Amino acid sequence: MKIDKDEGTAKHNLGRGFAGRRMDLDVGNFSYWVRPGVAPTLVLIPGSFNDAYALGGIIDGLDENMQLAVVEVRGHGGGWPPPRGGSIEQFAQDALRVIDELGLDCCYVGGHSIGGMIALEVGRVQPQKVRGIISMEGWTSHHVLSNAFGGDVSSTLSPQQQARNEALRRRVLGRWTDEQIAEFRTYWKKWDGYDFLCRTELPILELYGDRGRNRPSLAQLRIPARANIQVQWMAHVSHNLQLECPRAVARACRDFIARVERERGSGQ
Repeated sequence: MKIDKDEGTAKHNLGRGFAGRRMDLDVGNFSYWVRPGVAPTLVLIPGSFNDAYALGGIIDGLDENMQLAVVEVRGHGGGWPPPRGGSIEQFAQDALRVIDELGLDCCYVGGHSIGGMIALEVGRVQPQKVRGIISMEGWTSHHVLSNAFGGDVSSTLSPQQQARNEALRRRVLGRWTDEQIAEFRTYWKKWDGYDFLCRTELPILELYGDRGRNRPSLAQLRIPARANIQVQWMAHVSHNLQLECPRAVARACRDFIARVERERGSGQ
């Protein structure tokens, strides 16, 4: 896919119509944003050390009439404190609480990085609540980063995009201690979604940046070759798809949702 490499440099907000909310936990709370609209609803989850504003460029490119919810991981955005002993499984339960709070019988769930892993875990835990999953560089396991990408997460970022990425992270990490940051970085390494991908019948879109190199195999990505799983590559970008090519990501999301809705309507 041809991508405008500079399209992700502008600053974004969530736009009009979003309302911020908090949900209480045993200790503290976590935050989420909602923009009312028509069905189907898309629930999005930002990546590690990013809040909802990191997805602003993608949100700008989505159907403005669609209902959207953005669930911020514990300790990110408006929620506090950072989690202790957290996990992908725990964060998926938070997303499901929001889905229930909004009275959604079924919705699309997507996310970037750890948010993509959480989206997959939501589908594993309660597939009846999910129409489809969009995982944006949400690695199936921590081995994918090294085996498929040689540890590369940022080689294609422009200086402006790198500065934007650092600014977004500072929004979240301004109150975090070094210990809290180090602990959070362990959570995604304890999760593995391969068995779920092998078994689920849910429609899944996996979005990856090819780093401008030869594209890894499905085996390196730890993604089984199945008809319900679509892998789509973004050329000459790396891990931060939400900054480098937000319009292309939004277009891929729109196309995926439209296709799944057509297939549901035709009974396929």
